[in-house]
Amino acid sequence: MNKAVIKWLLIFSALLFADWVLMILLGCLSGICQVDERFYCSVYCVIGKVLLASTAGLVIYLLIKFISKKIK
Repeated sequence: MNKAVIKWLLIFSALLFADWVLMILLGCLSGICQVDERFYCSVYCVIGKVLLASTAGLVIYLLIKFISKKIK
C-alpha cells in the first residue's frame, strides 16, 4: 500500500508542477504582449482556477479508477 501512496503523491506533484510551469509560460507570454493589469486580475486568475480544478478532477478520476481495480 505504501508504494501506491508514493506513486499517487508523485503523480499529483508532477501535475501540480506542470500547472505551475504552464502558468509561468502564460504569464511570460502575456508580459511580452504587454497586457494590462485587468488581464492578470480577471482572465489569468480564471485560467489558473480552471487549470487547478481540472488537475484535481483528473487526480480524483484516476484514484477512483485505481481503487475500483483494487476492489475487483
